[in-house]
Amino acid sequence: MTHSAGMAPRLAREAAHFQKHYEDEAARGIEPLSEFDKRRYAAPPANTVFPREYFYHLLSPLEGKDTLEIACGNGIDACLCAHYGANVRAYDLSSNAVELTRRRARVNGLAERVQARVAEDLGWAFAGERFDAILGYAALHHLPLQGLAERVYERLRPGGVAVFAEPVVNSRALQALRRCIPYSFAEPTEDEQPLNDEQIARFERVFDRSVKRHFQCVSRVWPLFRGCWPVVAGLHRVDGHLMRLPWLRRFATVVVFGLYRDR
Repeated sequence: MTHSAGMAPRLAREAAHFQKHYEDEAARGIEPLSEFDKRRYAAPPANTVFPREYFYHLLSPLEGKDTLEIACGNGIDACLCAHYGANVRAYDLSSNAVELTRRRARVNGLAERVQARVAEDLGWAFAGERFDAILGYAALHHLPLQGLAERVYERLRPGGVAVFAEPVVNSRALQALRRCIPYSFAEPTEDEQPLNDEQIARFERVFDRSVKRHFQCVSRVWPLFRGCWPVVAGLHRVDGHLMRLPWLRRFATVVVFGLYRDR
């Protein structure tokens, strides 16, 4: 992979990390999208207790929409959007991520609906095109936020929506507790910074309106029970009740938000 000479050191480190990550993932092989996932994310309800379902609730319906994914990663979301009828453009800093996305699209018979490119910045990715929907799942906390909201708004057509799901830390006590636990459910990079509600609120101000929900307090540990769906679902249902209380939302670890351009 090559980068322009002007790539910021932070982005270069992120690209190098994910270059290796997606090389390893590609080596494990690519499976078609599961029938379970294709049904699950087709039209989730607004009151779902699962963050990814709510993410797709805000994106739906996707049929016939021109869609851009920021930081496409392994290509699963690009392919799900294409399966639901979207015309998908996707970009990533990592050429291995882009190639993995292309391969996944071919495996799923979606190559005609998915175009993926290496790009360092939203302003350069598919320059000149505007979109009905822009999405990023756990993408923003890897990127410099300065000016990004304005660029997202500019790339949306009137009536369009940008949907993001991001890890958040709003409690200093929770952050301190995390530092004491050696195990992590994710593979953090050197430079990533979970967002907080204040940063998300500043990002939202650029748009004409927004919606937001908090997720995953006790259900943050769900990967420990990956093979036991009743436990996973039960943990998320508990959080569904907890997150109804505004004072508990500061302990959420994921926020999903939709940002709208009305004019």
